[in-house]
Formats: sequence, C-alpha cells, structure tokens
Amino acid sequence: MLRKAMDIRQRYHPIPLTVLITTANSCDCDIFVEYEASRVNVKDYEAMIQGFDTHAKTQLFFFNGSDEKHAEERIGRLFAP
Repeated sequence: MLRKAMDIRQRYHPIPLTVLITTANSCDCDIFVEYEASRVNVKDYEAMIQGFDTHAKTQLFFFNGSDEKHAEERIGRLFAP
C-alpha cells in the first residue's frame, strides 16, 4: 500500500471531479482519500460528491493493488502545475 499527500491546489484551475474519477477508474488498484474518521473511494462518483473535501489544500491518497505506483504517478500528474 502506498500513501501520498498531494497538494490539490497547485494548478491555476482545478481539475473536474470526473477527470479524477475517470483516471482512478483506469487503474487496477484501489484508491482512497482519507479524512479524520473516514475513507472516500476515489472511483465512486457518489462517494466523491458527498465526501471529497476540496477546501483542504493537501489530501492524503492511499493506493493499494497491483499497479499502485503507476496509479500514484497518474493521479499526481493531474494535480501538477
């Protein structure tokens, strides 16, 4: 399992939530964002709408599965300036 904190506000314009979800769904591993007492499945549109906190600058992403390193790199590129 990989864990990485990502600054989701590095870009001048935020990425659409659907781009993040589509990118996550193209990976074979599980991808979650963890908050105080809960985890949000990045591949689940409803979970992201209800639980993804866009107010926090840094988000803690978890990657677990066969292509977790590749998934971490792809998600990281989405937030790169």
